[in-house]
Amino acid sequence: MFRVSRTSGRPAILAIVYNDGGVASPFIADLGYRLRDSGAAVAGIVPYRSATPLDGKCSIEVEELASRFVLQLADEAGTHPFGCRVDPEAISEAAALISASLHKTPSVVIFNKFGKLEVAGGGLRETISEAIALGVPTIVGVPRRHLACWREFTQGIGEEAQVGSPRLYQWLAAHKIMIACDEEADDDYRSAAVRAAG
Repeated sequence: MFRVSRTSGRPAILAIVYNDGGVASPFIADLGYRLRDSGAAVAGIVPYRSATPLDGKCSIEVEELASRFVLQLADEAGTHPFGCRVDPEAISEAAALISASLHKTPSVVIFNKFGKLEVAGGGLRETISEAIALGVPTIVGVPRRHLACWREFTQGIGEEAQVGSPRLYQWLAAHKIMIACDEEADDDYRSAAVRAAG
């Protein structure tokens, strides 16, 4: 069970639920960068916004938003039966960077994916638990195929939103987290902020 030490009551957890990773990945990256550009104290990892496309489907780079460190989590694995090889040292480094950032009391932390490693008990699962236990508002990308495992992991106390849903902006406004928005999203955010303040 999570023991929330920084806040009382229900932990602030939001799953961004998706079917298509090709849509969700840039959406979650954009969310993280817009939060940081808005001046929010944001931690966690999102797909790296690189000006130079990487070669290979397995060249996965992420950026830890607070430290601005960029890590390559996976690469082409040659004869590996699943085609890609996740670098355990990079995962450990990402976990250490996020953990260090969590103890600087960020306004929000983002994890790009609750994937098969987390479902199996590895990956960044313990770091997600740490964020929740510290009471840091936590946003996690969750593939729909892993949603049942996610709900079990969070003991059913998390909230959920679809990619692009106004529910995201309502959640941010409810937790007083500011974000730079495009025109359409700005209307959603302002309406949510008014409701949250009232």
